[in-house]
Amino acid sequence: MSEQKPSLEAILDEYSPDNEEPKTRVGRVDAQKIINSTVESPDIVEKAKSRPPVSHEKSALFDNALRSDTPADDVKPADLSRHKIAVVSSDAMSEIRTNPQRKVIPSGTITPVQMTPDEAPKIRRMSESTRAKEVQSAKKRSKKRRGKDNDYTYARETPEGEYMYTPPEFKKKKRSRIQIIQAAESPEGKKQITDIVPSPAAVEAAKPVEPAPRAELTSINLSEKADINAGQLDVHITQEADEFMSLHSKSKRTKRIVDFNYYGDVEDVGRDIYELKSTISVRVFILAMTAFLSLFMTVTNQFELPILDFLSMSHIKTYLTIHLVLGAISVLSSMAVITKGLRKLLSFKADSDSMTAVTALSCLIAIIPAFMRPDLVSSENIHIYMPVGILALLINAIGKLLIIRRAARNFKFVSKNFDRHGVTYVTDEDRAERITRGTLGDFPILASMRKTDFLTDFLRYTYSSDMTDDFCRKASPLCLIASIIVSLFLTFFCKGTFATMESAAFGFSIFSMIICATSCIAMPFVVNIPLENVSNSAIRNKGIMLGYQSVDDFYDTNSILIDASTLFPEGTVRLDGIKVFSNTKLDEALLEAASLTATAGSIMSQLFTDVIAGRNGALYPIENYSYEEGMGMCGWINNKRVLFGNRELMTSHNIEGVPTKTQEAEFVDGRKDALYLSISGNLAALFVVDIVADRYVKKWAKKLAKQKICMFIKSIDPCITLKKLNTLFGIPEEMARILPKKLHEDFYEETKKAVRLSASMATTGKFASLAELIIGTKVVHSSAIIGLILQSASILLGFVLCMLLILSKAFQSNFVYMSATAVTVYNIAWTALTYIAVSLKKT
Repeated sequence: MSEQKPSLEAILDEYSPDNEEPKTRVGRVDAQKIINSTVESPDIVEKAKSRPPVSHEKSALFDNALRSDTPADDVKPADLSRHKIAVVSSDAMSEIRTNPQRKVIPSGTITPVQMTPDEAPKIRRMSESTRAKEVQSAKKRSKKRRGKDNDYTYARETPEGEYMYTPPEFKKKKRSRIQIIQAAESPEGKKQITDIVPSPAAVEAAKPVEPAPRAELTSINLSEKADINAGQLDVHITQEADEFMSLHSKSKRTKRIVDFNYYGDVEDVGRDIYELKSTISVRVFILAMTAFLSLFMTVTNQFELPILDFLSMSHIKTYLTIHLVLGAISVLSSMAVITKGLRKLLSFKADSDSMTAVTALSCLIAIIPAFMRPDLVSSENIHIYMPVGILALLINAIGKLLIIRRAARNFKFVSKNFDRHGVTYVTDEDRAERITRGTLGDFPILASMRKTDFLTDFLRYTYSSDMTDDFCRKASPLCLIASIIVSLFLTFFCKGTFATMESAAFGFSIFSMIICATSCIAMPFVVNIPLENVSNSAIRNKGIMLGYQSVDDFYDTNSILIDASTLFPEGTVRLDGIKVFSNTKLDEALLEAASLTATAGSIMSQLFTDVIAGRNGALYPIENYSYEEGMGMCGWINNKRVLFGNRELMTSHNIEGVPTKTQEAEFVDGRKDALYLSISGNLAALFVVDIVADRYVKKWAKKLAKQKICMFIKSIDPCITLKKLNTLFGIPEEMARILPKKLHEDFYEETKKAVRLSASMATTGKFASLAELIIGTKVVHSSAIIGLILQSASILLGFVLCMLLILSKAFQSNFVYMSATAVTVYNIAWTALTYIAVSLKKT
């Protein structure tokens, strides 16, 4: 049996906020396997305990022990403080430089052999050993043993002479998709689940179950009649609630909807998006062909242009049949839209698909009674509005194609390995108030970036509903009810009855005309066009906007929370000069300054990039690090206090030898800054720092200021001030704030790394990406509001024009303004106007 594929409409319905069906759950057994196979974070993994050595290994523990030749009793206390000097020749020094450094083991310490339980035993080859003879004999019998199963092989040898276990190789056979799914769902296949991080549902499901207390009454004697209280019975349900709900809700749900919540879902989600994109593309092609043919026939007959005879209204039966066939093909190709739209409408949860479904069906149904009275069509007392219905389906399909194209583009970016930063907003109102106090006069909507290992809920945000669905929830039933009332009243007023075929043809024609005039067929363009433009621009700047949920979350953002390192990327902090004091060695000063700034997370670590690279990241460890607000940082390296900051820091710690401001001005120009390094209470070096603005950061910082978005910056560098930011980026001082030290803890809480993060927008951590996404949400929201106003105007104007034409009795004669051509041109004009209006604003 072929596998059922979910349509895009079914997936949109699945992630609709109106959907009250139970969500998928994770079974307890599967969840436990997921957690057991999880790769834990390096910083929280405990060191594996080594097993105790067995008897034949105990002697090996002391083979490499370094023993002192001098007895402990002969060591004198004076010898302990005597400096030890080693003398080597030049040849020995060259040999030391060329050989890799080895770890020095102090005298008198014993280093036991650490072996993990899974580690193969280390066996050194001996030419006359039994194992060596077995290997030689195995080579001679290699041809005979080819067909036999391999056990342990020792074919591979390390450079140190130790044998490693070589697992046997198996050739994988190609399997069909059904076989892969069956293998994955089998008990053995579920053991192979190796996701990087478990889902919250998996973690919850894997918790141990606490047994319920046993009731007093556990059995009933059915031969006796007795009043038994049902609450006293100890009833055990063997089937868990989540499994019961999943079994009984399977028929209600789509066959296969897989969200991208684990790295193992990459193949499934990518295949689903590709298949949906192919399906929607075919639908657009079919609807484009049918819309063109239907519109061509309507326009050529309206203006008596040259056309084939069987397509003209002189052959009225053929004319109506072709329109009926084109409408049926269009409806069948968009059956998912029709069924979803009608179901939503009947459940009083109408959306944009409901408006499209009503328009297409009203035009198709109106053709059926016209077959019985073709003379009314020939005399143009009634009209066939099938082109409008097909155009509504076509524009709806184009809107769905924009959604799936955005999904494919974002998924291609998300599924790659990159430095993920989800864009979130501060949900703690008290914390947001503390951070923005004194800067914002409005309620703080504070956005920030959080680094994460995995972004969840990709499809839920991609297929989220938008403001047009809320608008159509009220507009669709109102337009439908108004059209029914007007068509029934007019039919009874003009024909006097509903029982004749002429009355039916007339009534359905009036009904379809009003529906087409108020159908607002450009509604799919209102949100999807600006969202397509913004997301396409953002992804070039290493940022993704998944869906309209991003706009709902961030369109009213008035402040952002960032680190100074995002404002000053690599290459913006330069070392312009250095002066050494107190006979300090330059390389030692650079190394200690690099160690302190790198540990503190200062942007000044860019000054010592070459030093850090030369040491391969092996810097001095920092003890008792502290930050002194507005002055600099302090730490201890090898029992030496190291200070790095401005002259106020040196003065507060009574460091002598600091140059006067006049002497400092000789080294430092107006735009540059002077930072001092002190080691063990002595002034060691003066660094002349030149900070420049990155052009992209400056561009987007000005755009944020133009949008009245304030910036709250966490910085530990004394040279980063509001005046400096205004000079470099043009940020008004009243729209920025350097967070004081007491708010650094709040900053860490809002920006700390998360293993899994549900976010509708993400970046690579760049300031320009964050700024473009925040401004993009405002652009999409304002453009969608304009488009919604225009579509509302098209509904009102269309209904008013229909009522004026009805009151002027235009339906009693051949009146061009009630023709299908006029209604089609009316809808195309509003569609073009809406498309232009929502495309004007850019980020």
